Amino acid sequence: MKYRWVVLGCSFVVRALVFGSLFSVGVLYVEWLGEFGTSRGQTAWIGSIAAGTTLLMGPLGSALLDRFTCRQVIVASGAVLSLALISSSFASGISYLCVSFGILAGGAGGVANLAAVVSLSQYFDQQRPLAMGVGSSGVGVGAFLFGFLQKVFVEHFTWRGSLLLIGGLQLNVIACGLLMMEPQQLLLNKVAGTLQPPPTQDNYKEPKLNGEVPSERNSFETEVLEISGVKLVDGNSQRRRSTIQIIREKMNHFTLLLLHPRLTEKTKKVLSNPTFWILFFSDFLSWLTQFVPYVHLPERALMLGVHEGSLLISMLGVSSAIGKAVFGVICTLFGLSTFKVFVVAQILFGVSTLLSPLCTQLWSLSVFALSFGFLSGSYGLMMVIPAKLLGEESFTLVYGLMLAGEGIGVYLGPPFVGWMSDVSNSYDASFYVAGTALLLAALLLFLHPL
Repeated sequence: MKYRWVVLGCSFVVRALVFGSLFSVGVLYVEWLGEFGTSRGQTAWIGSIAAGTTLLMGPLGSALLDRFTCRQVIVASGAVLSLALISSSFASGISYLCVSFGILAGGAGGVANLAAVVSLSQYFDQQRPLAMGVGSSGVGVGAFLFGFLQKVFVEHFTWRGSLLLIGGLQLNVIACGLLMMEPQQLLLNKVAGTLQPPPTQDNYKEPKLNGEVPSERNSFETEVLEISGVKLVDGNSQRRRSTIQIIREKMNHFTLLLLHPRLTEKTKKVLSNPTFWILFFSDFLSWLTQFVPYVHLPERALMLGVHEGSLLISMLGVSSAIGKAVFGVICTLFGLSTFKVFVVAQILFGVSTLLSPLCTQLWSLSVFALSFGFLSGSYGLMMVIPAKLLGEESFTLVYGLMLAGEGIGVYLGPPFVGWMSDVSNSYDASFYVAGTALLLAALLLFLHPL
């Protein structure tokens, strides 16, 4: 269907608008410090809450997508996101912004992002990796463009006018959502209350033993499928699931774990596996640091007499988008181990951050921004590594737990760095600690055999 390319373009734009407005918070961070006279640690909570809430919106977004179409969810999320940013322009203090910009804008952005991803899975099957790659690159492109836009808007209209204009731009999320219609058959099936998939969906067949499906297994599978809302067809030998239902089943995995003892055993098996904890704590330490430059780099540059903070944010965004593509291509074309490539990238990530206090001029700060963004793109491999190390059957649970750890890391990292800079009146110690955390994350990975 040619219309799927329209959906891909809209998904790209939605993610660019959402993450561009949230990831360019570093430009506004400098203005908020001067406006409210608060500490760096306190002010950093605004961006941290926004980014962390975006990551933790999976369960809510899943519930909404189970009840409504992607089109409806994106339109509603775009409206909330726009209103949240516009209302932030009237903020009277940090607490106000933590709620309006952090919770409301971050939450609406997270739900819109999930719906934009799900919409691609409805239209793309064999070309799904390409579609997901193009769609996810909107994150970096958005950060790149909005870094410049925020600077121009702040210079001409102050930070309040900038938020007002950025909020207005988010109305384009609504426009894109209106164009993102679901495949006709899926839409008709949802209206009819069925779960029949579009023609591109595969059929799932139960494994048989000596030509028969064991009755105990049938009972277990039937119970789990009924819990997750999946409808069995053709007896017990075949089941079909729409893309929405697959996403819902994955995102509601924790509910299933609580409802069936066998699934609980599976959870215990994952949690008792040392490899899981190695990945979890390594990922958590990394995400303590990953959002830090987006918040603090413009302020650090300003303290050094460099006023091109928005340019640095744009460099972070575009190099991150390039990094995601490059690391994926390297592993695919050359058949390299994704885990080994990720470990090497993680080490370089930590080293570059440890050396960042030596960057005191625009050119050296630019080198750091480009290297940090590019190496952060290696985290696209984390969509593959858990399945390779722990098995496909455990991926949903493992990745869900890791996302929760990432969200907590994003919540805590920037405020902690801001607090350290308040105490030392310098960002040097903060970035030394950030680099050390990244190196520790890399060293943890060596506990698993390469």
